[in-house]
Amino acid sequence: MKLYTIFATILICTAVFAFENAGIILSKDYLERAQYLDIKEIDCRAILTIAVGLKFKETIQPNYKTWFTNLKSSLAGANLPDDIALSLAVVDSMVSTSTVSALNMLGTLTNQGPLLEAVSLRLHYYDWLETSDPRSSKIINSLAVEILGRDSGQYLPHKVMLELYSSSSYMNLETLKEVRKGIFENGLGPLLGSDLIESEFSAGMFETVIEDFHSLALNDPISIFYAANAYLRTGKDGEGIKMLESIDLGKLPPKLASSAALALGDGLFREGRMLESIELLQQSIRFWPENSRAVRNLGMAYYEMRDREYYDLARFYLQLSGYEAFDESVSAALKELRRRVILEMVLVTVVPIGVIVVLALFLLEYISKRRRASQMEKALRNDGGSDGDKSSR
Repeated sequence: MKLYTIFATILICTAVFAFENAGIILSKDYLERAQYLDIKEIDCRAILTIAVGLKFKETIQPNYKTWFTNLKSSLAGANLPDDIALSLAVVDSMVSTSTVSALNMLGTLTNQGPLLEAVSLRLHYYDWLETSDPRSSKIINSLAVEILGRDSGQYLPHKVMLELYSSSSYMNLETLKEVRKGIFENGLGPLLGSDLIESEFSAGMFETVIEDFHSLALNDPISIFYAANAYLRTGKDGEGIKMLESIDLGKLPPKLASSAALALGDGLFREGRMLESIELLQQSIRFWPENSRAVRNLGMAYYEMRDREYYDLARFYLQLSGYEAFDESVSAALKELRRRVILEMVLVTVVPIGVIVVLALFLLEYISKRRRASQMEKALRNDGGSDGDKSSR
């Protein structure tokens, strides 16, 4: 009986430890949590190695690959539990070979333990973000549901489902609302609030974005950005612009910062404050040069200055935007600007040449008349002299 109790206790402790390890990988700040482990313990060092490898996949920064390689070398010959050893092997395959290799390995493994499930969820999630592979989407949905069935307080499964069901390919508002309900019921608003706001905005749930932003009292720059844009989308421009003005754009990811600067520039454009609008639209392009809408609006702002000094810039940005074929305003502006170029060429080049030609013709005519007059005068003098000689004879 004592042996049975000891054996059961060992199994329970092993299971608890396995789920704790899985919880680290499923957390929002998984690498930071793994770094707090006592890496003198081989199992803990293996968990940190796995977390570093996953961070390399998430960021593709070479320093994480180097760190992973060094940690893995320190584990050579270590006797690791099966779940940790298999998880480490999968992550090693991803780092040293490819994500496809790691996913293929996962496909051959059955009876995955909690840690391997967590690693599988992260790798398939990253693969889906990169490729939109429908196979990965099915796997992450299945894993997320299974993990939440055991522990509804985990971050990553909720994040995966929010992202999946707010995406254009798999959007499902009813499922998204159920996920939202679960987040609030489990008190996960502070943990998942910014992710929830982003997904609701992507799904077009603008009123819900505003409601949840205020109910969760969110104040991070990304949440403020989405709430501000939700106000703009619902016609409450004043509130939206005010919120965007409160953000330090440098704290936003480049695309979001570009979008925020564009919205602020457009607001100034509508007010007729062109120079200030131009400054913000230029800032928008600096944050993200591929923002064609900002390029288009910058060209229109230069055009609306109605100053010959800015017409070349207006034409340059409007042509660069690629909007001419389907935007009547851009097409009309470019037609006018091109007519002005032709007119200026006529005024600057053709007219002066014409004036020079006319003056040259007048000069030639004048010279020709003077020459003829001189020739006639000489002829008359010669004729007069000849007549005098004849009379004297």
